[in-house]
Amino acid sequence: MKLLTNARIPDGSGSRVAHIAYDETIRRIHDEMPPSDDFSEIVDGNSFIVLPGCIDAHVHFNDPGFTRREDFFTGTAAAAAGGIATIIDMPCTSLPPITDVHALESKLAAIQEKAVVDFALWGGIRGNDNFSEERIEKLWNRGITGFKVYTISGMETFQALPYERIEQLFKTFDGTDILFAFHAEDPNVIKSSTLNPADWRSFPRIRSVEAEVEAVKRILDIQRDNRIHFVHISSKKAANLIIQARNDGRNVTFETCPHYLEFTWDDYATLKGKLKTVPPVKFAEDRASLRQAIGNGTVDYVTTDHAGVDWETGKNLPDFQEVYCGIPGTQTLVPYIISEFHVRRGIPLQKISDLLSANPARRHGLYPRKGSLQPGSDADFTIIDISRNAAFSESRLRSKGKYSPFHNRRFSASIVKTIVRGQTVYDCDNPDEIPSAWGKWVRRS
Repeated sequence: MKLLTNARIPDGSGSRVAHIAYDETIRRIHDEMPPSDDFSEIVDGNSFIVLPGCIDAHVHFNDPGFTRREDFFTGTAAAAAGGIATIIDMPCTSLPPITDVHALESKLAAIQEKAVVDFALWGGIRGNDNFSEERIEKLWNRGITGFKVYTISGMETFQALPYERIEQLFKTFDGTDILFAFHAEDPNVIKSSTLNPADWRSFPRIRSVEAEVEAVKRILDIQRDNRIHFVHISSKKAANLIIQARNDGRNVTFETCPHYLEFTWDDYATLKGKLKTVPPVKFAEDRASLRQAIGNGTVDYVTTDHAGVDWETGKNLPDFQEVYCGIPGTQTLVPYIISEFHVRRGIPLQKISDLLSANPARRHGLYPRKGSLQPGSDADFTIIDISRNAAFSESRLRSKGKYSPFHNRRFSASIVKTIVRGQTVYDCDNPDEIPSAWGKWVRRS
């Protein structure tokens, strides 16, 4: 058994120093230092912040199928370096996409020997397929954490689902515990734009606030007694619609991403393709509103929508329309959120821990195995030093995508160690020592 000493863990509105005994799971949490000879290894927490291993519930690691952009080893290695102990990989950027049990088994065979951190998996429902209640139920029963649906898609292998088929989906699974997640942008609003898509100035007005709001509204209008989740919400109006629906008793949650919390339309002038993703970042009032939602706890959790690509062939292009949509963000999520919202804005550590650990674990059926510091939970720890203030460099990225809109941004938080089920998978003092094939598939409980 091992011991993590002097760990500053969340405790209500503040924090406390504790000593955590663990092997692959947390065995005990001591307020006083236990005898050292009881342990095979002692890790000095040095009064650093220790969160339950952080979770990035929205990544695209593209394996198998599009591994020239990212593969499961590079993606999970980046996650480990960013303090992420568990990722949840999306179904749409694999070949075959995870829309049935056969595709799930193909995915697992391709990735399970590559994972540095633990992983859960999304399934998907796409417009390419005829509706199959049996296929959805079988995939759900295998332990995936939810089903991803697009209202608009540029992927031939994972086409969008029209609203009438979403309504059929809601009727069929009315009252069940299946979680449906939506990329919500209305195709008709987007296609009606007459602006020039090759000009970066047009991008957030083509993929507009109105497009996001219309899609969110239409999905909420046809929701029955279903569990639904909205991914990467980027605008004030859409967030407010979801918050109101939840206040009215609907089973609905949403996530946002660091790029929506930090950047606006104005930043495209300097960042260009580095910042391109969908939905695009919007305007100052949207950023301000989403930051407020972090502070008051109305956003459920923060993810990255991580999607990397080769810089020269995918991003550094003169025609903005041809630029790949995606930001490799899993390595910067935790340092950014801790720096911006805990250190700078004083949001309590417990609320930050909920955003990055407990809330996604609960929504995806992984809690309390994940997202918790209590006896019996997996020994997943994100250890963070907030005494360092340094500029982040793209050269540190472990993703195949060697670019970031956060390049040269100063973070006042850095990852010291990432521990997954008792194994150190990242250590800032030995950053190149990466344990292979340690990560395991975590099924929804």
